Amino acid sequence: MMSAHGTDPIQEQTFILVTGANSGLGFSICCRLADEFLSAHQQPHQSLTVIFTTRSSKKGHDTLTRLQHHLRTTAPTNTTRVTFVPENVDLGNLLSVRALSRRLNNTYPKLDAVVLNAGIGGWTALDWPAAIWGVLTDTVHQVTWPTYKIAPAGMLTDPQTTDQEPCLGSVFCANVFGHYMLAHNVMPLLRRSGGRVVWVSSLEATVKMFDIDDLQGLRTPAPYESSKALTDLLALTADLPSAAPWVRSFCSTPDTSEGEQNTQPNMYLSHPGVCGSGILPLSWPLFYAMLAAFYFARILGSPWHTVSTYMGACAPVWLALSSQAVLDSAESVYRQHGGGRVKWGSASTVVGKNSSASTETDGWGHGGVVGPAVVDDDRWRRRKRGAADLTAEERQEFEELGRKCWQGMEELRIQWDELLDVAERTSKS
Repeated sequence: MMSAHGTDPIQEQTFILVTGANSGLGFSICCRLADEFLSAHQQPHQSLTVIFTTRSSKKGHDTLTRLQHHLRTTAPTNTTRVTFVPENVDLGNLLSVRALSRRLNNTYPKLDAVVLNAGIGGWTALDWPAAIWGVLTDTVHQVTWPTYKIAPAGMLTDPQTTDQEPCLGSVFCANVFGHYMLAHNVMPLLRRSGGRVVWVSSLEATVKMFDIDDLQGLRTPAPYESSKALTDLLALTADLPSAAPWVRSFCSTPDTSEGEQNTQPNMYLSHPGVCGSGILPLSWPLFYAMLAAFYFARILGSPWHTVSTYMGACAPVWLALSSQAVLDSAESVYRQHGGGRVKWGSASTVVGKNSSASTETDGWGHGGVVGPAVVDDDRWRRRKRGAADLTAEERQEFEELGRKCWQGMEELRIQWDELLDVAERTSKS
């Protein structure tokens, strides 16, 4: 049925799912989605529904209250055009992920984007002498790529079904695998809209922290960095021919026909820069000291210290809301030089001007382009110490590693889907 404006009413509605929204970056992503949608879509019949997840009904209700307050404060005349809907999920519990997926598939006509933001750090302590010395003597590097966070190896989720199941890393599941299962499960909604999967990674991600023989990061003392490196590998290689068989499997639905393969959602990769979120628990005095160090790093020339989570939300929101033409245009210069997907980060100038910027990534460079950066802004942006121009050999190794990651993740997904099917049948009998 057509609306009074001559358009399909469903096409005038935008549905976006955001995980991990009760505080920090996820909350700011929801706020910024509302603000930028209303700014770009002026017609009264155009609406936005933001479905956000928290881990409990109480957190969901509290978050909804704060989001509605933000909307009334920033857009008091447009409150009916944006709807916030709370949902509960524990991404470390695959049965919880399944339950959310079913509710979404049964409730909504489509999803235009899913922003996979939720996650845990897994850190249990800081090496304080190293942290103090590093921040005082090497400020920019140590507050951008810190080397003093401590996490134990081998942290596992609680049993998913029974004791007779394979191990599942807690950081891996919360940061990557729970999202991977969720995105696969809501693929029918994404296919209906030609939607997008927006992964939220980190500046700290590097392939040097990842071992394909330890996909879940169970043996590494840096499980967070390993999980974010895996996120980068999956998102940046998702449209490459070498990964295609496993990506098609991931994007498949029970009723997917051969002719629907072109409706696979696009995958994009983002990071929030360095902002003051609560992923690393600190006392209030230390939290504000951290923010002061972030501002100082920005003054010293760091492009990535967004400091506030609202500024950190810039890149994920841009990827979720922009037209496909805008995103294709932003990537085109990289593709024209033999590259591909770009890792888009939230950046800031010294005076706080916010933007989305290509991020140089170990093994992938800027957008997978071999050799020096081809975009002026990328060429002049401050680089990570030791960064070198991407070589053809490194690019090939990254592609092959991405292919192995996709294969490993699909095999793990299929294995766990079978285990969860059995568990659900058993619970009903």
